[in-house]
Amino acid sequence: MKKLVRLFTLSIISFMMTANIGIAQQIICVDRDGSYQYPDDFTDDWQFLQPALDELGYTYDYVEVTDLANDGPDGATMAPYNIAFWFTGEVWSDGETLTDNDEYEILLYLTLYGGNLLLSSQDFLYDKYAGAGTFTPGSFPYDALGCVEVEQDVWNIEPDTGNVMGVAGSCIAGVPFTVIDIYTGVGDDGLYVDNILQTLGDNMMEIIFPDPLGFGATQWNSGTFRSIFSTVSYAAIRDLDERAEVLDKSIAWLLGTTGTSLIKMEQSDMLIYPNPATSSVRIGCKDKMREILVMNSTGQVVDQLNIDDYSTRINTSVYPAGIYFIRAITDKGTLSSRLIVK
Repeated sequence: MKKLVRLFTLSIISFMMTANIGIAQQIICVDRDGSYQYPDDFTDDWQFLQPALDELGYTYDYVEVTDLANDGPDGATMAPYNIAFWFTGEVWSDGETLTDNDEYEILLYLTLYGGNLLLSSQDFLYDKYAGAGTFTPGSFPYDALGCVEVEQDVWNIEPDTGNVMGVAGSCIAGVPFTVIDIYTGVGDDGLYVDNILQTLGDNMMEIIFPDPLGFGATQWNSGTFRSIFSTVSYAAIRDLDERAEVLDKSIAWLLGTTGTSLIKMEQSDMLIYPNPATSSVRIGCKDKMREILVMNSTGQVVDQLNIDDYSTRINTSVYPAGIYFIRAITDKGTLSSRLIVK
């Protein structure tokens, strides 16, 4: 049975871990596995992931969120990195896998800063979207991960092993590997895997054993960014060489390379989320905003806000349903985008 998780107050710690400086692509590793805060309850994923990254020779910075009530790094902090690798271990409740702010800041990182995401999280959907089977535009699983339809907790590998195969056409095509339950212990919960039934991208990992057959991970090239979402924990890949191979091929695909050169994709300048909106909407820009104008479909200004920040939240519950245009005046010019209010 999944356990109740407590909240304590600790600080976020970050420190640099430098490997082979000959590889230019930088990765920020964000650890939300709960093992610092609850060492008796949660397994430390980093002990399995760090050796794989070191074996591959990638340079990376490591950030551990030591209080799961706190947010992880924001979009501007992640901006210098080509890949954000977030992992949540067996954390599963109370919005501790990702906070609402984490979701928004990751979207900023992906859409405004041209980043790419690797999210290894067996229980993110159970935590934030318990019972949800389908996702639509305006939701983080759809907009950032390309998830359209899922079935949660299809496989519970406890305390056994499971067999996984890289799906043909995916970045790990034909790569077989074994996952082992690294989470079962006193009060622990086992290795869970969701079945991704429909994705905007491509199926990536097929569960061969135990039954039934299904897909536990997806990769998505949105045209602006690339993301991999795996409910198969990368830390749970039993063999270090297999773990390193899956991680290496995942990183190379996210970079749009074979590991030597980076393909830049077109990125946006302003994020309005969620869109369509109901009660409120968040607006973010790469440059500091000074003023925001909200105009209706006829061009009439219905709201004006003076701000001095990179992001803000607007109450849209006072706007009649319809189409609006957002004009953000920044330090470097004016940006415009469309907003739909339901």
